[in-house]
Amino acid sequence: MFEEEAISLAPVNFFQISADCNRLPGKGTFPRIDKMEKYLLPDITGLCGDQSFAQVAMGWWQEGLEFDVVVNSPVEKVHYPTVENGDSIELFIDTRDVKTSGYNTRFCHHFFFLPESIDERQAGEITKFRTEDKHDWCDPRDLVVKTKKSSKGYTAKIFIPAQCLHGYDPEQCNHIGFTYRINRYGELPQHFSVDTADYQLEQQPSLWSSINLNAN
Repeated sequence: MFEEEAISLAPVNFFQISADCNRLPGKGTFPRIDKMEKYLLPDITGLCGDQSFAQVAMGWWQEGLEFDVVVNSPVEKVHYPTVENGDSIELFIDTRDVKTSGYNTRFCHHFFFLPESIDERQAGEITKFRTEDKHDWCDPRDLVVKTKKSSKGYTAKIFIPAQCLHGYDPEQCNHIGFTYRINRYGELPQHFSVDTADYQLEQQPSLWSSINLNAN
């Protein structure tokens, strides 16, 4: 007789998450997100079974993607290269939103951003590819991150330019695959799709959410 095994299933496991992303003003300098509420992504922590401790705003324009992240948890410790073991923000982007692949294609990207630098690093790309789909990682110097810390948490303003996003072309593909994992040292992370305790989020873009790039 086989023993019964408990299977962890959250509501998010039963349907695909999608959200809208508004276009940023065509003129101006970084940061372009002036009102976080206009670009705020929905909080789906209740569907993921996560504790909510961060807000993420996201905007797009032809030159790239911008994020405004507010983390209501103080910075304790950062790690590199195992960024998930400390305080960090991980962004996963598929510029073609392919849901039929069980592995990362050349259009997939995994970026990290740290609230403070360690070993002279505060941002970079760490995408894992199969050999035939590999492309060069972006130059970390092209990634922009500005952080501000307090005793209660930190904010991070992030810009990922188009040259760091292989296949990024909003005119040809007005939706992208996207998810995030916001990590806290010694605590469970917050997600924008399935929980990484159950799935290898880094290598399963079919599980990432879909973001519609609104022209308005």
